Amino acid sequence: MTSNSIRLPKTQTGYKSFYRILKVSRKIFAEKGFLATSTNEIIAEAKVAIGTFYIYFDDKRAVYDYLLNDYSKQIRKMIQIAIKDLPTREEKERVGLKTFINFSRQDPLSYRIIWESMFVDHDLFQDYYSNFAKVYMKNLQTAVDAHEVDSNIDLETLAFMLMGISNFIGMQILFKDKISDAEIDRIVDQVIYFLKYGMFTNRSN
Repeated sequence: MTSNSIRLPKTQTGYKSFYRILKVSRKIFAEKGFLATSTNEIIAEAKVAIGTFYIYFDDKRAVYDYLLNDYSKQIRKMIQIAIKDLPTREEKERVGLKTFINFSRQDPLSYRIIWESMFVDHDLFQDYYSNFAKVYMKNLQTAVDAHEVDSNIDLETLAFMLMGISNFIGMQILFKDKISDAEIDRIVDQVIYFLKYGMFTNRSN
């Protein structure tokens, strides 16, 4: 997203219109996809003047980029706050996963918006996960230095594996019509068990 593709409001009234455009855009993008959505649809459903839309956004791509960037910031911030004072990497992985799951349950449209970036712009999709992985790798390196994580493991691969686990465990939970907190805890415990012990049993020859 270029620096001049969006312009933040300067008044409270302006922010109301700005956030209404974002809310409507997120809904339509999730329902129809970015490519099938027109700027005019966003303007009509948000009930703003054409000129109001263009005060803040150059085009629908600017709106989409803002939403994607905002999701990245929200998810990282929530996880960072949740794991900040935890003493071990294992606890951080457990709480970080639960935090991501809770975020996804509260905002299930986030999956569609984030994964839509694969079709909006492949580089955008790649940057989203690559940047997330870089932050993850730094945290994992701290765990390696503390002898909590095996130093033989490639941290980039590990970061993408853990992100993949979070994404698809999140889907597993969202696919269920009803799920209790106890069941979510059981699923998270299974993930941590896998991370600690692996999937293969040890058999002597």
